[in-house]
Amino acid sequence: MKHPIHSRTLPLMFVLGALASGSAHATVLLFDQTRNPATGVAVEPIYAGADLPQDYGDRVAGSPQDVTGGQYTYGNAGEGFTPNVEVAYSLGLATGAGEVQMWISGYGGLTNVIFGTPGSQRIDIQFTADPGYSVLLHGFDLAGYPGADYTINGVAVLEGSNTLFSQSNVLVGGDGFGQPFTHFDFSTPLAGSSLTLQIDYSNIASGQQDNIGLDNLRFSQFPSPVPEPSAWVFFLAGCGLLGWVARRRTASFYS
Repeated sequence: MKHPIHSRTLPLMFVLGALASGSAHATVLLFDQTRNPATGVAVEPIYAGADLPQDYGDRVAGSPQDVTGGQYTYGNAGEGFTPNVEVAYSLGLATGAGEVQMWISGYGGLTNVIFGTPGSQRIDIQFTADPGYSVLLHGFDLAGYPGADYTINGVAVLEGSNTLFSQSNVLVGGDGFGQPFTHFDFSTPLAGSSLTLQIDYSNIASGQQDNIGLDNLRFSQFPSPVPEPSAWVFFLAGCGLLGWVARRRTASFYS
């Protein structure tokens, strides 16, 4: 005979569900920090034209995260942080271009973005997972400066030489009266041991390549990180309580 779940077990199940969801966060790159240009060490808030630190986004285990020279901050969602993933940034097919740089405002509805310097043709962002892990790309935002719309050559996501996603003639919003930015959301995440996101703006007029900004880059890893010890303590305690309730119900049923 089937028996309904006793009402006393429901709150505990909701607690366990909340614990499971509350202990999971996705890594979202907000690009809020740079390193002092004089020392190259001290972490400080970004300023217009700051260089993007190459270690921003590497092996994110929480937010904020301690690094040499200070702390980096990240956004979070519901897929798990990424302590087994490293991120690298470059200006693909660059011609006399420098580093990937950062800006504070003016890119449509986005704040604190990264962009390619004039003379570059593409931003490449590579995600590399440790052996035995995969990285999952969930989405990102693009916007145009100064509050303008652009159509760029395309956006692609590669796993090695294999193209997982490709879109040509991408409208990049920036108009505050229309589309303030363009949001990419992969409802089925793109996954691989190593992924490369390519933003191709090689068709933009000379000297305006820096008018395409990227923000809110969201990714996770599989397998997900092991919960923190405190989470395991609560989880095991909850399992024990569920077992005690079940035994009480069984004894009551046969008495």
